[in-house]
Amino acid sequence: MNARYESPNLDLLRATAVLLVLVFHLLLFFEGGSQIPYYLKGIGRWGVLLFFVHTCLVLMFSLERQQTDSPGKSVFWPFMIRRCFRIYPLSVVIVLTVYLFHLPVSEVHAGSCVPAQLHPAGLLSNLTLTQNLSHQESIVAPLWSLPYEMQMYLFLPLLYLIVRYFRNVVPVFGMWFLAGLAATIAARSIHLQRLGIYDFLTYAPCFLSGVIAYKLSKNRSLRLPFLLWPLAIGVITFLYLSDAWNNDMSWICCLLVGVLLPQFCEMNSQVFQTICRSIAKYSYGVYLTHFILIWWGFQDLRGLGRPLQWFLFLSATVAVPVFLYHVVEEPMIRLGSRVAKRAFPGEMVAPAHTS
Repeated sequence: MNARYESPNLDLLRATAVLLVLVFHLLLFFEGGSQIPYYLKGIGRWGVLLFFVHTCLVLMFSLERQQTDSPGKSVFWPFMIRRCFRIYPLSVVIVLTVYLFHLPVSEVHAGSCVPAQLHPAGLLSNLTLTQNLSHQESIVAPLWSLPYEMQMYLFLPLLYLIVRYFRNVVPVFGMWFLAGLAATIAARSIHLQRLGIYDFLTYAPCFLSGVIAYKLSKNRSLRLPFLLWPLAIGVITFLYLSDAWNNDMSWICCLLVGVLLPQFCEMNSQVFQTICRSIAKYSYGVYLTHFILIWWGFQDLRGLGRPLQWFLFLSATVAVPVFLYHVVEEPMIRLGSRVAKRAFPGEMVAPAHTS
């Protein structure tokens, strides 16, 4: 696991994250919020938290490549240009599609998908991914997490420079503890909650767990067998679900993932590598479209038999993200790299990553 090579173990983590979110929304649609077993109610949120840990680690590696290829140059603006071209194009396509066709995919209520009630300001917030700051509902349910990622990107280059300055991981653990303390204090401030700052601080320890994983990857003390890695994910998931709505539990479980992630040997099964790599590659499209496809397959096509509904839903869940990746995501990733290189011609831009 390093900045120059793709990691099958990271692919497994990302694939697990998106599948947990997908399974949760299927349960939410078919069972309703009150019917979902208590111990499964948190799996969707846990999938998002795993995304936070994974994304932070992957982007720390990306920043390392960028700095290594262009020592002494600024890392912030090329990084932000590439991230905007990675995140916004597909999210804008999804938001405009839902808005223009009036798709009822904001949330599930009483077993049916319902639309968001958006004014122009709400639409703008969804397009700019600032719903948490404007207190607007997300036009499509999974979109709620992207504002936190975009805001995290603003701090990540600075965090990278700070982490590279320290020789060991202890100060990074200190940052993680201070982030949790700040979130705990902010929870008591109504003013900070209104500004949306508390929400971001709530997830800061989860992001920092990915930073801890990055630092630990530089000096791994263990080389545990790969088979213990999926077992560790399962055990930590079970621990999280035992008290899913407790912020302290969220932070501790993300920290455990961050600490353990660099300690395992990489997956060596070519079959499972291919499966995990494929799911991870198209996971952003799966994340943004699956809720729409649940509505389409099981509510809009309610007149069809259940077997045919499942066939259409599963087929679309594979085909639509693949199509969107090659038509929207990949061209925009490459365009973002070219724009960053042209805007900062003296700097080498790190290779685009699919995260």
